[in-house]
Amino acid sequence: MANSGHDTASRAQDDILPLDDAIARMESGEADEDIRIDFGGGVVGDVLEGGGLEALLQRARGLRLIRMMAERKTVERPSHMRRGKTALHPAVEEILDALRTAG
Repeated sequence: MANSGHDTASRAQDDILPLDDAIARMESGEADEDIRIDFGGGVVGDVLEGGGLEALLQRARGLRLIRMMAERKTVERPSHMRRGKTALHPAVEEILDALRTAG
């Protein structure tokens, strides 16, 4: 008899995507609401937290920017953000602006 509980847990673990891969899938439209993202430190992001795929994408993008800033990497805003049309949730943008000022 197979251990279905273990198999299910293994499959669930395999379905957790690295941050950059998950962002790429969501931006290309290849992700569905079952996507799970490894945010690091044992934290997994998913749509069940509320807000749908768009909110999950915003959280993932925000985390990626915060990591880049923490690693002192150059952070370039995409061209669509330079035209005055923000692609980030206002709260995420406020946090990032505060981090830039503090850094």
